[in-house]
Formats: sequence, C-alpha cells, structure tokens
Amino acid sequence: MGRLFHKKYFQKGDLREDTGTLKNPARGWYRIYTFPAEQEPDLRACEPCLHPEDTLVFVFVDIGGFRDRELDGEALGRIARILDYFSQKGCDCIVRIAYDHEGKAMEREPLFFGQVRRHLEQLGEILQKYAEHIFVWQGMLAGNWGEMHTSRYLSKERLVQMAEILRRFRGTQTWLAVRRPMYWRMLHGETAENGGEEPLDMGIFDDGIFGSASHLGTFGVDRREQVSWEHAWSREEELAFLNMLGDRAPAGGEAVYGGNDTKKRSAGQIIRELRQMQITYLNRDYDRRILEKWKRQRCLVPGVWAGKSLYDYIGAHLGYRFLVRNVRFVRTDRAGGGLAEIRIQNTGFAGYYQNAELYLECRKAGAPARRAEPAYQMKGWKSGEIRRFSWMVEAGTEELLLTAERTKDQTRICFANKSDAEGKVRLGSMTEAPES
Repeated sequence: MGRLFHKKYFQKGDLREDTGTLKNPARGWYRIYTFPAEQEPDLRACEPCLHPEDTLVFVFVDIGGFRDRELDGEALGRIARILDYFSQKGCDCIVRIAYDHEGKAMEREPLFFGQVRRHLEQLGEILQKYAEHIFVWQGMLAGNWGEMHTSRYLSKERLVQMAEILRRFRGTQTWLAVRRPMYWRMLHGETAENGGEEPLDMGIFDDGIFGSASHLGTFGVDRREQVSWEHAWSREEELAFLNMLGDRAPAGGEAVYGGNDTKKRSAGQIIRELRQMQITYLNRDYDRRILEKWKRQRCLVPGVWAGKSLYDYIGAHLGYRFLVRNVRFVRTDRAGGGLAEIRIQNTGFAGYYQNAELYLECRKAGAPARRAEPAYQMKGWKSGEIRRFSWMVEAGTEELLLTAERTKDQTRICFANKSDAEGKVRLGSMTEAPES
C-alpha cells in the first residue's frame, strides 16, 4: 500500500535485483598486460584486448633488464606512458613491477639490496604521480613473477624497508598488497588485528586461490597457538584472518585449477570461501581450466540467480554490489513533504574502499532533477552490511531516484537493481490517489 502524499500517494518503484553486468569501478575481472621496461610499449596492440565489461587492468612491468643499474629516464617514461594509456581508457590499474616474469627471479634480481631500494625510490615517483589511477600496487619487486617467493629479499628487515618506501609515495586511495598473510603480519604488529594504530593501507594478493588446500603456499599448516604472529598459520585461521583484513583493504588474485581438490568443491563452498576472503578482483584469463568449470557449473543460489552459472555469480559479486532492499515514504506535513527512508545492502564478496557519495535525486514536473542534501559517504561499507538512509523531500516532488558517484572522478556506481540508462534506480513516484 502506498502512503498518502497530499492528494497523491507514493508508489514504490520496481526494486527487483538485476543479474546483468555492472560496470563499476575498482572491482571485477581483469586482464594482464606485460611490458619489458627496456622496450617501447606497443600500446595499440592492447586495444583489441580490452574487455568491454572490465574497469580494471593489470599492468605488469618487467625491470629485470636493469638489475645492475638504475632505471633510466626512458624506462621511467615508458612506464608513465603505459599508465597514461590505461587511465585515458578509464581503467583503474593493478600494478606489479618485478625483476622476473619467467620464474627465474634468483637469476634476474640485483645482487645487492641497495639496488632494489634505489629502484623502489625511482618507481615511487611513478606511484605518486599516478596515485589517482593506481588502485592496487602488488608486491615489492621481489620473487618469481613478482609473487614474493624464491627471493633473497624477503626477510622481515628488508620487507619493512621496502614497505616504508612504498608507503612514502602511495596515494591515499592506492592500496599496497603482499602475497601471503604472513608477510602482512611481518609488517604490522599484533595490535593491528584488534584495531591498533597500524596504517590501513595493505591487503593480500593470492595467486593460488583453490590451487590446493593451502592455495599453493598462501597458508601454512601450524595452529596459531603453536607458532608466532609472523609465521604461516593453518588454512582455517588464515581464512579468518583474511576476512578481517578484507574489512580494511581489497584482496584479489588468480583462481587456479587444483585437480581433485577443485573437482570436489561445491558451488556453495567456492562462494563461501571467496566471500570469506572478501575477494574484489580476479584474473579473467587464468586459470582457464577452473574458469571453464565455473561456466558449466550452476551457482545454486535461489531467487533471481536460479539457473545462472557459478562464473556469472562470481563475476557479479566480486568486490562490492549495492542492492536497494526497500524504500518507504513518510508524510510529515500537510503540503505533501516528507521523509524518504531507504535500506541498501552490500551483497558483494567484499567491502567498498574508496571515497564515494550516495545521492537522492528529486524530480518535479517542469523542473530539472535536484539532489537532496545530505549526500552520504560510502567508503568503509562492508560486505553483507545493510545501511539505512533518510532524506527530507519537498512537497511537489514527483519522482525519487537514487544515484552514487566515486568522489575523485565522478564515475557512476551502479546498483544491482533495475536501473535507467544512466545507472539511476527509480525508487518511486507520486501517483494520483485512486477514487474511493
């Protein structure tokens, strides 16, 4: 039943969930684009590879050719041009710069740690300049494929020094990421787990998701009470730890086919684990064996997702996914003004990590749409969290619409409800009261 609005009543809009693709910023599938720092990039070759639904790209730059010298101006200029290209395409960048992309880090890394530090300081200027476009900076140059394993530079002392350089240059909405929870703990004291004053600027990239019970070495086997804070913990404890980290920083990586371990996982188990890890981004090309399996597998989620593939469900829920659950209008004055109350849930696997604002738009006949005040800040909206919002609405308003925008560039954030061409949700309208 609608509520009386002077001589009209409020008719709630169609708020059903839509399973279509939401092209929202800083979340979803990505593709990897690899460039050697010593060669001029062929950016035109990237054009046909850009997926029309992706807002994320993974930029991998191999600097192994500079293991024994500083990065020269030409190499730094190439990296800048690469980031310029993708930023002009409207993409948020996941960036990894490393000495190796062939699994030969011990051959390609510098012989002295001072060279690594100098490279990080040089690259820090790139990180600082493109802070608005770099969503996540993965790793610290070290290890096979930059994945922070098989390297001489992964001691706590050296990790702390490398992280300090990156933190000095990163932007306020650029997140750092390390390969294993153990490394995160090396860089943060135990008080960080319980809301200590540690910087909230670092997440995890897991490039072994589902590859084995340990995610190919992401987790350990020892119980937490048996080992130190800086040791690898058991799978169950590390998953719980990642869930805590997901409230603070984005996580992502690659899903890997793990043979029998992959075959025996049900759709429900896969969804629960991705949600527990609070996964925001995944590689859409690797590993094709598990991705193709997901495309054949039903997600078994009831409602609008019944009959959809597990792949489609996962893609839709990577990162944040805002769904308007309900709206109601309460009349507060004789002229027809009142209070619009809206309930929205983040149904995605992860939280929302950047500055963005939520707006109510009010339309009157013969007048342009007007945004009602106040606008609500969305950063920190956790996975599964329901938030309630209210706006005062002037008399004479004919239609209410909901919209959201990322603060830094006014990129539209679409809702999972049926929306118009601009991504706005029609919450409802004022309709003539039926004759009695």
